[in-house]
Amino acid sequence: MSSIDVGRRRALVGLSGIVMAAIGADPVLAQGQKSCVLTADAGEGPFYLDPKLIRSDITSGMPGAPLQLALEVVRAGDCSILPNARVDIWHADAIGLYSGYAKQGGVGGVSPQSAVGATYLRGTQVTDAQGNVQFRTIFPSWYGGRTPHVHFKVFLGGKEVVASQIFFPDNITREVFNEWQPYREHVSKRKTFNDNDPIKQGVHSEVTRQTNAYSARAVLVVAARS
Repeated sequence: MSSIDVGRRRALVGLSGIVMAAIGADPVLAQGQKSCVLTADAGEGPFYLDPKLIRSDITSGMPGAPLQLALEVVRAGDCSILPNARVDIWHADAIGLYSGYAKQGGVGGVSPQSAVGATYLRGTQVTDAQGNVQFRTIFPSWYGGRTPHVHFKVFLGGKEVVASQIFFPDNITREVFNEWQPYREHVSKRKTFNDNDPIKQGVHSEVTRQTNAYSARAVLVVAARS
C-alpha cells in the first residue's frame, strides 16, 4: 500500500468526520491554505495495556474480515509529517472482546476467559520517514453500547500526545457484519451506530474494499513543536 502523500492528506483533512476530528473537522484556512486540525483526545478507555509488541501483523490468528490499516501522523497546523512517532493500536475482536481482560460482555454471551493473558489485536509501530505506519488486523466488532472502533495512542519523544479512536463508515460496517462470520451471528443485536455512539471524538477513516479484505486510511494530527 502506498504512502499517503501531501495532496491526499489535505484531501482527507477535508472529509466529513465524527466531530472536531483530524479528518472531518472543517479545514482551518490560514493565508489561503488548508491546515490540519488537531485530533480530539478521547481518552484511552478501559482496555489499554502495552504488551511491548513491535509488530505490523496483530491478528494473532483471530477470525474476521481482514483489514489493512494505514495511519499517517502529522503536525497540527501545517500538516508536516512526523517520522519516529510511536503508534499503539488496540481493538475488540469479531465478537466484541479485548485481549488481556476478564469481565467483558462482548456480543454473544461468550465466556471471556480465553481473552485473559492474550495479546491479540494489539501492537506498536514507529512511523517511517513519511510519517506512516501500517497494521494488518481484522475489522473490529461492535459491543454493548459502542459502534466499531480502533483505539490508538501516539507518542513523541516518549511522551503521549494523544489517545483517541478511529471510526469506520456505517455502510462499510453493515457490509462486513452482513457478509462475514462471526459478525453475522450477532448483527441483529446491534443497537449502537456512529450517530448514537457515546464517544463522539475521534478520527473518521476512509475505507475501501479489496477482493477479500478491506483497506482503511486515517490521518492522526498531533501537537508537536517544529
